[in-house]
Amino acid sequence: MTAARRAMSRGAVGRDGLALARAGSVAYSRATARARRGGAMVQGKPLNLLDLSFVLMETRQTPMHVAGLQTFVPPADAPRDFPRQVYEYLRSFPVTAPPFNYRLRGPLSGRLVPSFEEVEKIDLDYHLRHSALPFPGGERELGVLVSRLHSNPMDLDRPLWEIHLVEGLHGGRFAMYGKLHHALADGVSGVGLLNFSNDPASSRTPPIWAADRPRKPRGSSSPYGPFGLVQSAMAAQARALPSLLQGLYGSAKAALGLKADPDFTSLAEAPRTIFNTNVTPQRRVATQAVTVERMKRLGEAAGGSLNDVLLAACSGALRRYLQELDQLPRKSLICSIPIALPRDASQAGGNSISFANVRLATDVEDVRERFDVIRRSSAAGREYLKQMDTTALIDYTVLISTPQLITRVPGIGARVPPIYNVIISNVPGPRGKLYFLGAEMEAYYPISALAHGQALNITVMSYAGGLYFGFTACHERVPSVQRLAVYTGEALAELESVFLGGAAKEKAKSRAPRPRSKPARRKAAGKGPPPKARRAKRAATT
Repeated sequence: MTAARRAMSRGAVGRDGLALARAGSVAYSRATARARRGGAMVQGKPLNLLDLSFVLMETRQTPMHVAGLQTFVPPADAPRDFPRQVYEYLRSFPVTAPPFNYRLRGPLSGRLVPSFEEVEKIDLDYHLRHSALPFPGGERELGVLVSRLHSNPMDLDRPLWEIHLVEGLHGGRFAMYGKLHHALADGVSGVGLLNFSNDPASSRTPPIWAADRPRKPRGSSSPYGPFGLVQSAMAAQARALPSLLQGLYGSAKAALGLKADPDFTSLAEAPRTIFNTNVTPQRRVATQAVTVERMKRLGEAAGGSLNDVLLAACSGALRRYLQELDQLPRKSLICSIPIALPRDASQAGGNSISFANVRLATDVEDVRERFDVIRRSSAAGREYLKQMDTTALIDYTVLISTPQLITRVPGIGARVPPIYNVIISNVPGPRGKLYFLGAEMEAYYPISALAHGQALNITVMSYAGGLYFGFTACHERVPSVQRLAVYTGEALAELESVFLGGAAKEKAKSRAPRPRSKPARRKAAGKGPPPKARRAKRAATT
């Protein structure tokens, strides 16, 4: 019996089996409720300073949600309405798992410390949506829909998440676009919220909002009494103060030109670019995909890491893109790379990240020399963060991000000196193939948030041997962002030509992961505005 038929026979999908699926979800909900009675209910999950900063930066122009776009291939024998059956299956599960049952509760509600509180009754039809693409159901149609969905802000009075199941892709494929507020999840914890199966025959996988998570034992409470949230936070800040001051002292010295390591990039080196201006609400996203094997092989040949290769490819693309617009500054662009910090296994969502600045050497024409500058700058940035403990690193991140909060004042964003030009993030994802009700997830593209002074974000996620790039841009400030996706692939080929030779470049092209857009002829790049989006190759634009 195949996976699809087995799923329907067990009541997971199918019209006749839908009642059984719903009955099973009720039983699952009751079992979950019993488990929750054995653990402490979260009356108020406090926001750390970084989580709070994402709430404060939320405006109509700067919605602070992050998202992921996943595409699926149904089982070979799946019925034509398989996506609809998946949607009905998802609807049969109530919302029980944090952080999907968290709602923001602020000081105006009587709490001294802003926090998330659990919500007992949640309207699932609001958070789970079903859409169908117009004919012909290609990447362009999907892109138009996802762009609109990602431009829309979230309702802060509700739990801060949405899942959109989109059917109508060519070949019976379907997609899921899911978004979470950045205060609930950084890139790493967002990946941890996925709840797919590595078994293609699995037919009873609960959705992510119904999967129970480890909780702290019942009766555990703060040792600081009724104001424990405040006092424990203050105690943590006090313990972190020495290492925080040490980190700030090093940053101040570097900004004044007194840094001991010439490869370290300070917070005062970023030039102003077209990316560092006020943003408008509309978003555009472009995608690119390469194999992990290709990146690792190139890193070994170049004497660096996969991350070094990733940054070098983005550097080459940004340099070419800005040259075409006659907007390349004389000084090198500076990127900020998020660094994941240790987190509690029982922690549901939230942010546990810091950032290191890296020089992208966009002012260096020679490809080999540019790679070497990036490699040394990246190593120096990571080494610098090691002198601070986790709490101090989070505080340090908030302090260096303070200019982003100032940009909420209208007209200020374009005047605040940038501490970096673009964020480039590499998020580790599942190494093996994932499935949901027998449907194989073929790709996962991350989509990030923007803020005033940050009109472009590049986030990369690894999945099943592939690296999936998501370029998120302000539609009005960064024209034809799909050109960056195309140029990143071509910059990678240029790196291969330098470090591996032409033969390796052609071999790597044949191993690109699915899905791939159909290549199209494109005129040679020249000065002036980039060519129209329809001429882009190897990049799906949304």
